[in-house]
Amino acid sequence: MSNRLRFISLACFILPVFTVIISYLISIKLNLVATCIPNFEGCTSISRAGRYEPVKFFFKPMMYFYAIFIFLFWNIFLKKINNNKIDTKNLVILTYITVIFLCLYITFLGESRVYSFFKRIGIYFYILSIVLLQFSSNRILINNEKKLSKFYNYKIVHLNNYLSRFLVISGLILLPILIIKIEDFPEIKNIISWNYFLLIQLFFLFYFFSQKKLINPTTP
Repeated sequence: MSNRLRFISLACFILPVFTVIISYLISIKLNLVATCIPNFEGCTSISRAGRYEPVKFFFKPMMYFYAIFIFLFWNIFLKKINNNKIDTKNLVILTYITVIFLCLYITFLGESRVYSFFKRIGIYFYILSIVLLQFSSNRILINNEKKLSKFYNYKIVHLNNYLSRFLVISGLILLPILIIKIEDFPEIKNIISWNYFLLIQLFFLFYFFSQKKLINPTTP
């Protein structure tokens, strides 16, 4: 199970990053979006890079696969933590919220006003729930270090915890910027979105490296 969780955590990092980058490059090739370095220039949004035909026929299925991997990751992680008699009931609820609203965002990724409304609801609740999941799971690992230290490299666990704290704090600070309309610097929303997206995915990469390789592991 430990090796499977390592593979899934790596997939949760690579799959969405690969999907977004490839979708953006194809969209540039087809003249569907502007060309820039979006993390610094914000010339387009992640949604715009993946919502036009024919790119969406690649973007949407790949993101649905990502949603499956997200569910598998948290499901296996929580089961393994529970094996050590650590309560994770609240995280189970957050897991379902995360997957449901991610799928809502993917499904309603389009141009109409109705689609735009549900897309925004989906992405905001997805981000909120996954950031809380990451933060809460790190707190569980840190609070139970004595039980789990033989399974995790705690230097990386603490690094991941700092990342999760940063995402929570910066999310609270940046949320008003994402909601209000900024005439003088409209690109700021896209810059924030691209970088916040990457930081969220880094959690899974850090988690991958935090797991110690065990022979015949039976616990996290």
